[in-house]
Amino acid sequence: MQIMYRMMRHSSLGQRWKKRHRHKQRKIHSREEAAMSKKKMSKKKKLHILLWIVAVLVIAGAAGYTLFIKPMMEQEEIVYRENTAQYGILQNGVTESGTVEFGVTSQVYDLDLSTEDDDDDDDDDEEEDYLKVEEVYVAVGQRISEGDPVYKFTQSSIDKVRKTLTYAKTEAQIALNEAQTQYDVGVLTAGLSYDETMLASSLAEQSYNNTIAQLSNDLAAKTLEIEQLLADIYDIQCSLVEDDYRDQRDDLKEAYEDAIEDVEDASEEYVTNRVTAAQAFRTARESYENFLKQFDESNEEIQDKIDQVYEIQEEILYTQQLIQKDILEASQTYESDTLSGSIAQNTYDSSLTGYESSLKKAKEELEDASRLLADFEEFIGDGTIYAQGSGLITEVGFSEDEYLETTGVLISYATSDAMTVSVDVSEEDVVTMKVGDSVTLAFTAYEDETYEGIIQSITTTATSRDTATVSYPVVISIHGDTSKLYEGMTADVTFITEATDAEVIYVPRKAIVEENGKYYIYKKEQDEYVLSPIETGFTDGENVEIISGLDKDETYYIAGVALKEDSNGEE
Repeated sequence: MQIMYRMMRHSSLGQRWKKRHRHKQRKIHSREEAAMSKKKMSKKKKLHILLWIVAVLVIAGAAGYTLFIKPMMEQEEIVYRENTAQYGILQNGVTESGTVEFGVTSQVYDLDLSTEDDDDDDDDDEEEDYLKVEEVYVAVGQRISEGDPVYKFTQSSIDKVRKTLTYAKTEAQIALNEAQTQYDVGVLTAGLSYDETMLASSLAEQSYNNTIAQLSNDLAAKTLEIEQLLADIYDIQCSLVEDDYRDQRDDLKEAYEDAIEDVEDASEEYVTNRVTAAQAFRTARESYENFLKQFDESNEEIQDKIDQVYEIQEEILYTQQLIQKDILEASQTYESDTLSGSIAQNTYDSSLTGYESSLKKAKEELEDASRLLADFEEFIGDGTIYAQGSGLITEVGFSEDEYLETTGVLISYATSDAMTVSVDVSEEDVVTMKVGDSVTLAFTAYEDETYEGIIQSITTTATSRDTATVSYPVVISIHGDTSKLYEGMTADVTFITEATDAEVIYVPRKAIVEENGKYYIYKKEQDEYVLSPIETGFTDGENVEIISGLDKDETYYIAGVALKEDSNGEE
């Protein structure tokens, strides 16, 4: 019974548990269905909101297009502006800014009147040999014109300098005359010395030959006779070179030279002096010529003795035992005299070189003195120095009562025809430039005008505006009419870095249309504007070279947008 009771009880409990479990399951399913239903409702709501937003945007876009865009599109149209292909050179460049600077011209005094004797003279005497300023007509800051007086010198200083230079020229002329005389006499003396030495050399050769012949024929019998003849020749030679003979020759030579100088120094105004000098000259010349004649006669006498030696040589046929010894002695004598002859030639040449050098130096000194006097006369003129150009005085080199003891600047003045512009160019660009390159200049004051210029100098010392930039000063000389330019004006200098080799056809860059990597330009065909293919080349940034597809002066069109005109003709 208990078992049955327990089984029944357990059965009842199981049924209640299953019932509860089913109830819980129903609640869970209900909750899940409610959540699913809620999610479905949320998605629908979002979809409805999104559709409403899209609808509002579509309506707003349509309204905007209708109210704003469409009216504007109806008021605009594409227009085509007619243009003509240009022909010229395209170029690229680097542009830097600078300011205009005036060039300065100096009028200088370059006459060097100093002499080697200045150090030995007193200071007062030195000043008298230089020009002295009497009056100065200009001052710094004054504007002058070409031909305006600048300086005036004292007449006394002009006369003193002229006298000094004239005296120097006269001294140079006298020195030249003396050098010419010394040259002429020196050439004559050197020639006589040379002839004497060569004569001795020639006699040595003849004596050698005679000795050989005499010793070969009759050395024993004719030895004394040959010695006598040789002694006679020696005596004659000694008489020609002994002191009395030399003194006589020197006296005659000196008298002859003095007579030449007296003739040259004789004044043209006194005929008597010139006649006396001429007579003395003729007398001295005749004496000198007689002396030379006697010299020739002595030589002839020597020649006669030599002829006698030749005659005796025919008689010398024997005594061969002493031939070798005497031949050796004669040979030594011959070599010695021949050496003297070669030395005489060198001495003669050296003497001529020395005389020629002295004569050349004297001529140069005379030319220098003459040129200095001529330059002085050209410089001094009427005693007043005038301006050689026009401009603004920036320097006056000398003052009143001052002596022009050294060369230097008389005046300096700024000129408008030598204007320059200095700009700083970066290290990357300056390497492409060189002195003499052409540039173009544009001035802020004259926007529609351009000037040409040339690079005058490039400074190799760098200047830095900041730590990151290194630049170099470049000076440009402005060419052409610069009368409208003023010092300090701002200029933009364009340095040409690359350009076309010749003139080319080109159009503005905005005229070219690019599509799919190809280039076109608008042309008109049968009242329609069509894109025509072209080939492009060099560009300067604003214009583009047309290699093909467009001819010179051919018409092309540039497309643009413009507003339509209304019924009243207004845009």
